[in-house]
Amino acid sequence: MIILSCKSQTKTELLSLKLDSDISSQVLQDKELKKDFDPNYGLASLTTNKLDGYAIGDVKLNTYDYPNGNLADYSRLSIFTSSKQKNNYLGFNYSSVNQEETKSIIDYLKKTYPAYHQSDTRGNGESFFWDIPKLDAWIFIYQGISTDKNDKNFFSTNFIFVKRRTRMENSTDSKVITIMDYYKMMFPDVL
Repeated sequence: MIILSCKSQTKTELLSLKLDSDISSQVLQDKELKKDFDPNYGLASLTTNKLDGYAIGDVKLNTYDYPNGNLADYSRLSIFTSSKQKNNYLGFNYSSVNQEETKSIIDYLKKTYPAYHQSDTRGNGESFFWDIPKLDAWIFIYQGISTDKNDKNFFSTNFIFVKRRTRMENSTDSKVITIMDYYKMMFPDVL
């Protein structure tokens, strides 16, 4: 008799997590997650580059370093929370250098949420925006060109899924700009 032991196939599907819900019992079981702050948005986050067990829609994420890439050329996930003390889910930023996985995620989002805005990035990759009222969320995707150690270009892609009206630095002050305002300021040709 042969007994096979398999690693759990359980995964956290990031788009299905309920916004504003306490994710302690779901996500915080991952001991690889480190408390952090997103450097662009100032949001409290839980960050990892160990991606096995996570998915965006039907696309399973994989721990990935770009072949012959530079030190920072790896995929990583930041799960946004309401504060360092409270783990209420506000969304995520998935930065991917996995070219095939990136294409699969974009295809999944376009098929699942067909009402999106695509912008011309003049050869610098693709850029998309979704406003999804039924999820109370915004999705931003933008790409940048990176270069490996052999001077070969590839895309670094950011997938930002965030609760609508989320303000920078987890602020509740109406004078602080929203993530949407920031995105419009940083990427005026996109929206």
